[in-house]
Amino acid sequence: MLARSAPSTSPDAAARAVEQVRLGWRLYLVEDPPRVLFLSKAPRAVLQAVFYVLLARLTGGEQDGGQAAFVGISAYLMCLSSIVAAGGSPALDRDEGTLYRVLTGAVPPFRFFVLKYLPYTAEALLVSLTVLAVAGPVLGLGGTSVNLLADLGLYALMAVTSTCLGIAVGVLAIMGRSEFLLGNSSSYLVLVLSGAVVPADRLGALGHLGTVLPLTHGIEALRLSLAGRPYAGAVAAEIAVGLGWLALAWVLATRWGRRARVHGLT
Repeated sequence: MLARSAPSTSPDAAARAVEQVRLGWRLYLVEDPPRVLFLSKAPRAVLQAVFYVLLARLTGGEQDGGQAAFVGISAYLMCLSSIVAAGGSPALDRDEGTLYRVLTGAVPPFRFFVLKYLPYTAEALLVSLTVLAVAGPVLGLGGTSVNLLADLGLYALMAVTSTCLGIAVGVLAIMGRSEFLLGNSSSYLVLVLSGAVVPADRLGALGHLGTVLPLTHGIEALRLSLAGRPYAGAVAAEIAVGLGWLALAWVLATRWGRRARVHGLT
């Protein structure tokens, strides 16, 4: 059984949280230095955005020049960071032999994962902004990009809610040692069921499954905003979905921490 440090007082807990955030950023910069973001992740996201919008135009399913598809894909591509990359982060700690420190430290596992994921939330938002800044003009949708930038808060919200799913996926992955399968599968589910590319009303019964996934309501809010219609309800639904996944992440992290401390497993 792994022993755990005694709980900290409130000032100590705050100091440890600040230090954990700093550590998370340092680890992120080691694992994903800026050159990886700007020379690999961002270009890939831009190319994927161009591909999906051109595909929408070629199939003739979009009557708006691919605007609806562009709105959806500009949000979805943040999942490459907030779900896929973030979901694999705990596995890196495990493979590097440092995950056991999470169990013996004073910071609870759930708090540790939340603070460690913050860089991926920021990266997710930056990826979407890059898509708007580069892919939009390339596709002749520069005006749409400008209008979407006015809804930057919605993109920030979706970066947070999708990271909540990423946290749950990451913890579940280290419990079952299947990080690559879960991370990619989760992102594809969001792609198909959130209405990012195919509007939810065309998905039939499958569209109902998307209501419990991040981005679904956020993308709806973006489209309503562009149409000049109220979208407060969609924002509230997106927040509720994010909180639901965060609660699940807490349950999984707590269960993993207890099981790992008892059996000495990481």
